Amino acid sequence: MNNVQLSVDKISVQYHGVTVDFYNRIALSFRDWFDIKPSIKHRGYVYHWHLVHDDAYLYLRYQPWYQKKAKKYTLQIETHPDHLKKFQRLLDALQSHSQQVFFSRSELAFDFPVPMSHVFLASNTGRNMNIYEGSRYFGRKDESKNNAFCRTYDKMAERVSKGIIEEAGECTRVELVYRPAEKIPLTNIIQYPPKFNDFYTCTIISDLQPVRAEKRAMILALQHGLMTPDELSKHHRASIRELMVMQQPVDFDALAAKHWSELMTIPCELVCGKFSHLPVQGVRSG
Repeated sequence: MNNVQLSVDKISVQYHGVTVDFYNRIALSFRDWFDIKPSIKHRGYVYHWHLVHDDAYLYLRYQPWYQKKAKKYTLQIETHPDHLKKFQRLLDALQSHSQQVFFSRSELAFDFPVPMSHVFLASNTGRNMNIYEGSRYFGRKDESKNNAFCRTYDKMAERVSKGIIEEAGECTRVELVYRPAEKIPLTNIIQYPPKFNDFYTCTIISDLQPVRAEKRAMILALQHGLMTPDELSKHHRASIRELMVMQQPVDFDALAAKHWSELMTIPCELVCGKFSHLPVQGVRSG
């Protein structure tokens, strides 16, 4: 499918070796600039900040609980790529006061100009699909930051619910989390596009008329959220996936590889001031 639009909806990076002294200084500045205090949590990171500047946001977290007491800890930021410019002074300061910057994760959005009922998605790894308020999820809520966690929803309906009025049309968004197992420097991340084909089979349904009535009814029930795949037998799930071969296949890996460099070049420049086309030795692609 050639008219799929790709975007990065969220990006998270880690700064390694940030001293406690520097963190304390920026923490004081946050209190002065934003008039806020950090929240303390007892899992993940200790200190959590939610910074808001105009319409832009940035989450900042410091000191993972698993790291032993030291003078330096890991610091993580998370935001929408379009919001990075609003926090450029902070990014420059973090870059100059850290030992290295690593890519942590991102949410890659695939926008299909068709209704949700036309986007067929099946897990290749046995993840159950859950439906909540019209959105479809592959993976549990506590797995939302794990690699290949998936959410599918009606993008146009979501924007209308937020009061954003646009031209009429259909748009189904498939959001997939990319969280590589290896530590990849952010400057090199454009050489490592995400790969999701091993996790999901995705097709665009164009014509179900040739499909037998029984299977067609099952497919329509799945696509309209009337039932979930785990309610079907393994035989029916397998046969439905075979039938989807006759529809329009979606190659997540090829789409990501085609657009990854253009999507990540600007974030790399804003966060690190540079990027590299050379892969990191010892790190496998995908």
